[in-house]
Amino acid sequence: MTPELSPTVCRRRLAVELRRLREAVGLSGVQVADQLKWSTSKISRLENGQILPRERDVRTLLTHYRIGSTMSQFLLGLAARAESKGWWDAYADTLPESYVTYVGLETAAEEMLTWQSRGIPGLLQTVEYARALNSTETFTRLSPGEVERRTQVRVRRQALVTEQVLRVSAVVDESALLRRFGSENVMRDQLQHLYALAELPNVSVRILALDGPHPIDSDSFVILKFPEVNGFGPLYDDVVYLESVAGGTFQEDEATTYRFRLLLDHLRDASLSEEESMTLIAARAEM
Repeated sequence: MTPELSPTVCRRRLAVELRRLREAVGLSGVQVADQLKWSTSKISRLENGQILPRERDVRTLLTHYRIGSTMSQFLLGLAARAESKGWWDAYADTLPESYVTYVGLETAAEEMLTWQSRGIPGLLQTVEYARALNSTETFTRLSPGEVERRTQVRVRRQALVTEQVLRVSAVVDESALLRRFGSENVMRDQLQHLYALAELPNVSVRILALDGPHPIDSDSFVILKFPEVNGFGPLYDDVVYLESVAGGTFQEDEATTYRFRLLLDHLRDASLSEEESMTLIAARAEM
């Protein structure tokens, strides 16, 4: 299966392209606004992804910049998709804005690379483990209803793994296998679930052993990589998502995402092999 053409990614790619095309024809935002009788803030907000790009506005800009039919067709397709909503938008009332954005990006990705220093990666969690983990997030003072809705989102995201839409390569600190969320049975089921998912062809799990070298002291992070679009490069450039209890943040410039890829390579090199990791997970799960 191929990733979904997420409206979140369409909006962001479209914003990047609108700025690039304007700069390519040597016009400033002020000049374009004056020529089209638009406000300068409208141009700025379109190019920063702060407002929803209407298809008619995109068409007007493409005509103004004299963009060829092939590129225009591609960008108008993005604009049409950008106006739709993703399933995750229905949960926006109980999710931080950064997390809603992340889910929209993840849905369109073809590969996830992640380092998890505290717990099991979200896409590899059981329902009960996810519920117990969400219940511990006292910083955000979640109500039982909010915990349940967040758990529903986390479980729904997991279809990307089980339907083999997304490739997942995870490095997990061994402490995550020992740190209990929920009862002993919940943890045992979680580790058995992790073992089962790690056997899927699109999932790789490697454990950074506690008694081995630890190359960095870093909080958890995720790198998302997107599929190629024929003739137009990646659907979107790599995105790094930094997780924290106060809410996630994104890093998108090429130099920063490259450093995080190197960081993950160092972690992977210091970790147990996939086979050794599976043996350790099985032992912790009492399989």
